[in-house]
Amino acid sequence: MTDPFLIAAIAFASLYFIMVMYFFIGWVRLKRYDVKTAPAGTQPFVSVVIPTRNESKYIKACLEAIFAQNYPADKFEVIVVDDYSTDPTIRFAREINKPNLLVLDLQQYLGNPGEYVPNKKKAIALGVKNAKGELIITTDGDCNIGPGWLATMAGYYSSHPYKLVTGPVMVKPAYSPLAWFQQLDVLTMLGITGATIRNNFPTMCNGANLMYAKQVFLDVEGFKGNNDIPTGDDIFLMHKVNQRYPGAIGFVKSFDACVFTKPESGLGGFLSQRTRWVSKSRNIGNWQVTLVLVFAYFFNLFVIGAGIYYALQPVGMNWLPLAVAGSTKLAVDFLFAIPVSWFYRKIILLLLLPFVEIFHILYVVIIGVVSQFGRYRWKDRLVR
Repeated sequence: MTDPFLIAAIAFASLYFIMVMYFFIGWVRLKRYDVKTAPAGTQPFVSVVIPTRNESKYIKACLEAIFAQNYPADKFEVIVVDDYSTDPTIRFAREINKPNLLVLDLQQYLGNPGEYVPNKKKAIALGVKNAKGELIITTDGDCNIGPGWLATMAGYYSSHPYKLVTGPVMVKPAYSPLAWFQQLDVLTMLGITGATIRNNFPTMCNGANLMYAKQVFLDVEGFKGNNDIPTGDDIFLMHKVNQRYPGAIGFVKSFDACVFTKPESGLGGFLSQRTRWVSKSRNIGNWQVTLVLVFAYFFNLFVIGAGIYYALQPVGMNWLPLAVAGSTKLAVDFLFAIPVSWFYRKIILLLLLPFVEIFHILYVVIIGVVSQFGRYRWKDRLVR
């Protein structure tokens, strides 16, 4: 008699194979972009909006990288909106003496009560309100950026019929197992981001590298409807734009457009970050995206269950469910990671994938539960 657990393993593995191959095909079909191919007149005025909180270690380097762009200085401005920093972030930002830099203190607009709640959406909205540019691009205060970032993002946006585009994000050079895991994890997520956008099924984007027209932001009424949700400033806006303008989301597949962010140095910070990222999933409001996320969660849960089944059952063929589910996951994840890691120039990370997979399965299952019912600390704020 066939083991029903083995049948379930084959069914789960088959569906997972189809899902990841859908991502693989989307990524491979996504065309690379070279800003040199952009037609003349693709240098509109851009407002770079940076919401910050407690980024004193990084804000100067971030701003210096932006002002070193190979983009005309009279064609962009930078708006830093500080969200009640308890360190010298706002002072350090103001020390960058540039005529096209505007530093806003959110406390002057929200008063003291705003100190106790996350205000990233309000910070971005204030930046957009004060922006002179026809295009808005957002990034984070702890990010670093290559000199071709603005030209590539603006060139892509101006030469394509999209309303919102997102670009690649990569974790900075890493020197610890946790940082290596974050590199590979973010690399995979951005691969899925580009693939699903290419397949006209946008699921994710990253606010550290997001561009849209100011008028588009106003047309969809910004963050209205989700302003009180602590996170999701990027994904919720993308889904609102996609709902208003179907098929109008783009991904800039160019390494010159890449934004580099720091890895979380400790396990606590990493878990808080991932809890924050995943917690927005319950508010997305798109049943298709929710279905994909739920299936991915339960597939990882099934792999753990198959491992427990193997450990508890008498010796026999009880290893087959774990072998089917586990080997399928490793094989297709490895296949998908090849072209994505090649694009991000991190092909060596593939050597770590077999070890990363074990930790990834556990962390997906744990974070999936904690993010729906727990609370987390972020930027020295306790978020419920």
